[in-house]
Amino acid sequence: MARLLTLLDIVSQAAQEIGIAQDRVSSVVSTQDQDISQMRSLMHSVADEVLAEEPYVTTLGDQQWITSAEGEPQDYFEKDTDLVLFDGRLAINGLKFRFLKAKSLEFGEEMRDFITRMHKLAARANARVIDLDADEGRVQ
Repeated sequence: MARLLTLLDIVSQAAQEIGIAQDRVSSVVSTQDQDISQMRSLMHSVADEVLAEEPYVTTLGDQQWITSAEGEPQDYFEKDTDLVLFDGRLAINGLKFRFLKAKSLEFGEEMRDFITRMHKLAARANARVIDLDADEGRVQ
């Protein structure tokens, strides 16, 4: 299983990749930066889309996708160290796409990256092992 990322990890990486931050963001929860604050809010839009698709519709069917660093489920981000319970790269890609879209900037490539990652995760989770025996043609 991939390492879970914190809110700070996700927002910092997304902000650096789209070029609104040169260095790691120092804080998301207590920021005065409007763009960083908007990214925090947009994580809920990303989660709404992610939780509606496999594998997360099954694995996070209770809609709990944020926990504290200690593992306590939460509805909203309270600290920079709060964890997102779905794939970190998916969260980063989704955040980049949602942020650029909200700013009315070109977001096609970022949306494609997000959707491709979501499909790959779903395919990996739903993959079946196929054993074609030459004599019997069985599918297992």
